[in-house]
Amino acid sequence: MLARLALHAHRESQLEFPVMGDRPLSADERRLADATKRAVQAAGGGKVCEAETGLSDTRFSCYCSKFDRASISVRDAVRIDAIGANENGHPHILNTMAGILGAVVIMLPDQDGVEPCLRTGVMALSVELGDVSRAVSDALAGTGEGGTKVTPREAEAALERVADLERATAKLRYQLARISQPSEAPP
Repeated sequence: MLARLALHAHRESQLEFPVMGDRPLSADERRLADATKRAVQAAGGGKVCEAETGLSDTRFSCYCSKFDRASISVRDAVRIDAIGANENGHPHILNTMAGILGAVVIMLPDQDGVEPCLRTGVMALSVELGDVSRAVSDALAGTGEGGTKVTPREAEAALERVADLERATAKLRYQLARISQPSEAPP
Protein backbone atom coordinates (compact mmCIF):
# COMPACT_ATOMS: atom_id res chain seq x y z
CA MET A 1 0.00 0.00 0.00
CA LEU A 2 2.83 2.40 0.88
CA ALA A 3 4.53 1.61 -2.43
CA ARG A 4 1.26 2.29 -4.25
CA LEU A 5 0.90 5.67 -2.50
CA ALA A 6 4.49 6.55 -3.37
CA LEU A 7 3.88 5.60 -7.00
CA HIS A 8 0.66 7.68 -6.96
CA ALA A 9 2.51 10.71 -5.56
CA HIS A 10 5.33 10.26 -8.07
CA ARG A 11 2.93 10.10 -11.00
CA GLU A 12 1.07 13.19 -9.85
CA SER A 13 4.35 15.07 -9.44
CA GLN A 14 5.31 14.13 -13.00
CA LEU A 15 1.94 15.37 -14.35
CA GLU A 16 1.63 12.22 -16.41
CA PHE A 17 -1.66 10.66 -17.26
CA PRO A 18 -2.46 7.76 -14.92
CA VAL A 19 -1.68 4.18 -15.83
CA MET A 20 -3.19 1.01 -14.37
CA GLY A 21 -1.25 -2.03 -15.43
CA ASP A 22 -0.01 -1.40 -18.94
CA ARG A 23 -2.94 0.66 -20.22
CA PRO A 24 -3.44 4.33 -19.39
CA LEU A 25 -6.84 5.42 -18.14
CA SER A 26 -8.81 7.13 -20.86
CA ALA A 27 -9.71 10.80 -20.69
CA ASP A 28 -13.33 9.78 -20.04
CA GLU A 29 -12.31 7.52 -17.14
CA ARG A 30 -10.31 10.37 -15.62
CA ARG A 31 -13.27 12.75 -16.09
CA LEU A 32 -15.57 10.28 -14.30
CA ALA A 33 -13.12 9.91 -11.41
CA ASP A 34 -12.88 13.70 -11.11
CA ALA A 35 -16.68 14.06 -11.25
CA THR A 36 -17.03 11.42 -8.53
CA LYS A 37 -14.53 13.33 -6.40
CA ARG A 38 -16.51 16.58 -6.82
CA ALA A 39 -19.79 14.77 -6.03
CA VAL A 40 -18.36 13.18 -2.87
CA GLN A 41 -17.04 16.56 -1.73
CA ALA A 42 -20.39 18.24 -2.47
CA ALA A 43 -22.16 15.50 -0.50
CA GLY A 44 -20.05 16.23 2.57
CA GLY A 45 -17.10 13.87 2.11
CA GLY A 46 -16.34 10.18 2.21
CA LYS A 47 -17.75 9.56 5.69
CA VAL A 48 -21.14 11.01 4.72
CA CYS A 49 -21.16 8.90 1.56
CA GLU A 50 -20.14 5.85 3.60
CA ALA A 51 -23.11 6.37 5.93
CA GLU A 52 -25.46 6.87 2.98
CA THR A 53 -24.38 3.84 0.92
CA GLY A 54 -22.72 1.42 3.33
CA LEU A 55 -19.56 1.49 1.20
CA SER A 56 -16.29 2.28 2.96
CA ASP A 57 -14.59 5.65 2.88
CA THR A 58 -11.60 3.84 1.35
CA ARG A 59 -13.81 2.57 -1.47
CA PHE A 60 -14.88 6.14 -2.23
CA SER A 61 -11.21 7.16 -2.32
CA CYS A 62 -10.68 4.53 -5.02
CA TYR A 63 -13.69 5.78 -7.00
CA CYS A 64 -12.29 9.34 -6.86
CA SER A 65 -8.76 8.38 -7.91
CA LYS A 66 -7.53 8.96 -11.45
CA PHE A 67 -5.16 6.05 -10.78
CA ASP A 68 -7.74 3.37 -10.00
CA ARG A 69 -10.07 1.62 -12.42
CA ALA A 70 -12.75 1.17 -9.76
CA SER A 71 -15.95 2.98 -10.69
CA ILE A 72 -18.95 3.92 -8.62
CA SER A 73 -22.16 2.04 -9.42
CA VAL A 74 -24.99 3.92 -11.10
CA ARG A 75 -27.16 3.33 -8.01
CA ASP A 76 -24.58 4.84 -5.68
CA ALA A 77 -23.81 7.68 -8.11
CA VAL A 78 -27.48 8.69 -8.03
CA ARG A 79 -27.47 8.62 -4.22
CA ILE A 80 -24.31 10.71 -3.93
CA ASP A 81 -25.36 13.23 -6.59
CA ALA A 82 -28.77 13.54 -4.88
CA ILE A 83 -27.35 14.50 -1.49
CA GLY A 84 -24.72 16.86 -2.88
CA ALA A 85 -25.07 20.61 -2.54
CA ASN A 86 -26.54 22.49 -5.47
CA GLU A 87 -23.40 24.08 -6.88
CA ASN A 88 -22.01 24.72 -10.32
CA GLY A 89 -21.84 21.41 -12.19
CA HIS A 90 -24.24 19.58 -9.85
CA PRO A 91 -25.17 16.74 -10.33
CA HIS A 92 -21.50 16.12 -11.06
CA ILE A 93 -21.47 12.43 -12.00
CA LEU A 94 -24.64 12.59 -14.09
CA ASN A 95 -23.42 15.67 -15.98
CA THR A 96 -20.09 14.00 -16.76
CA MET A 97 -21.76 10.77 -17.91
CA ALA A 98 -24.10 12.76 -20.15
CA GLY A 99 -21.21 14.79 -21.56
CA ILE A 100 -19.29 11.65 -22.43
CA LEU A 101 -22.35 10.42 -24.32
CA GLY A 102 -22.76 13.76 -26.08
CA ALA A 103 -25.77 14.87 -24.05
CA VAL A 104 -26.49 17.76 -21.72
CA VAL A 105 -28.33 17.51 -18.40
CA ILE A 106 -30.12 20.51 -17.01
CA MET A 107 -31.65 20.88 -13.62
CA LEU A 108 -34.97 22.61 -14.06
CA PRO A 109 -35.02 25.99 -12.34
CA ASP A 110 -37.31 26.76 -9.47
CA GLN A 111 -40.12 28.94 -10.71
CA ASP A 112 -39.38 32.08 -8.72
CA GLY A 113 -41.06 34.27 -11.30
CA VAL A 114 -40.20 34.74 -14.95
CA GLU A 115 -38.04 37.86 -14.71
CA PRO A 116 -35.62 36.63 -12.00
CA CYS A 117 -35.20 33.29 -13.82
CA LEU A 118 -34.35 35.03 -17.08
CA ARG A 119 -31.93 37.45 -15.43
CA THR A 120 -30.18 34.59 -13.65
CA GLY A 121 -30.08 32.57 -16.87
CA VAL A 122 -28.51 35.38 -18.88
CA MET A 123 -25.94 36.08 -16.14
CA ALA A 124 -25.04 32.37 -15.97
CA LEU A 125 -24.68 32.28 -19.75
CA SER A 126 -22.34 35.29 -19.68
CA VAL A 127 -20.19 33.81 -16.93
CA GLU A 128 -19.90 30.43 -18.64
CA LEU A 129 -19.07 31.98 -22.03
CA GLY A 130 -16.34 34.00 -20.31
CA ASP A 131 -14.95 30.82 -18.73
CA VAL A 132 -14.85 29.05 -22.12
CA SER A 133 -13.14 32.04 -23.73
CA ARG A 134 -10.59 32.23 -20.92
CA ALA A 135 -9.79 28.49 -21.07
CA VAL A 136 -9.24 28.57 -24.84
CA SER A 137 -7.27 31.84 -24.71
CA ASP A 138 -5.04 30.49 -21.95
CA ALA A 139 -4.39 27.33 -23.99
CA LEU A 140 -3.48 29.37 -27.08
CA ALA A 141 -1.40 31.97 -25.24
CA GLY A 142 1.76 29.89 -25.33
CA THR A 143 2.37 30.02 -21.60
CA GLY A 144 1.13 26.48 -20.90
CA GLU A 145 2.93 23.15 -20.97
CA GLY A 146 2.59 22.78 -24.76
CA GLY A 147 3.51 26.31 -25.75
CA THR A 148 1.15 27.57 -28.44
CA LYS A 149 -0.03 24.02 -29.18
CA VAL A 150 -3.13 23.06 -27.19
CA THR A 151 -2.39 20.01 -25.03
CA PRO A 152 -4.86 17.22 -24.18
CA ARG A 153 -5.05 18.56 -20.60
CA GLU A 154 -5.87 22.06 -21.80
CA ALA A 155 -8.48 20.67 -24.19
CA GLU A 156 -10.06 18.66 -21.35
CA ALA A 157 -10.20 21.77 -19.16
CA ALA A 158 -11.83 23.77 -21.96
CA LEU A 159 -14.33 20.94 -22.58
CA GLU A 160 -15.42 21.12 -18.94
CA ARG A 161 -16.10 24.84 -19.39
CA VAL A 162 -18.00 24.13 -22.64
CA ALA A 163 -20.18 21.60 -20.77
CA ASP A 164 -21.03 24.28 -18.19
CA LEU A 165 -21.90 26.68 -21.03
CA GLU A 166 -24.14 24.05 -22.64
CA ARG A 167 -26.02 23.55 -19.37
CA ALA A 168 -26.51 27.30 -18.95
CA THR A 169 -27.76 27.58 -22.54
CA ALA A 170 -30.15 24.64 -22.10
CA LYS A 171 -31.61 26.15 -18.92
CA LEU A 172 -32.18 29.50 -20.61
CA ARG A 173 -33.73 27.74 -23.64
CA TYR A 174 -36.10 25.87 -21.32
CA GLN A 175 -37.14 29.07 -19.55
CA LEU A 176 -37.74 30.94 -22.81
CA ALA A 177 -39.68 28.01 -24.30
CA ARG A 178 -42.01 28.01 -21.30
CA ILE A 179 -42.65 31.73 -21.75
CA SER A 180 -43.23 31.39 -25.50
CA GLN A 181 -45.89 28.71 -25.01
CA PRO A 182 -48.17 29.88 -22.22
CA SER A 183 -50.37 27.17 -20.81
CA GLU A 184 -53.95 27.19 -21.93
CA ALA A 185 -56.60 28.04 -19.42
CA PRO A 186 -58.95 25.15 -18.61
CA PRO A 187 -62.37 25.33 -20.31
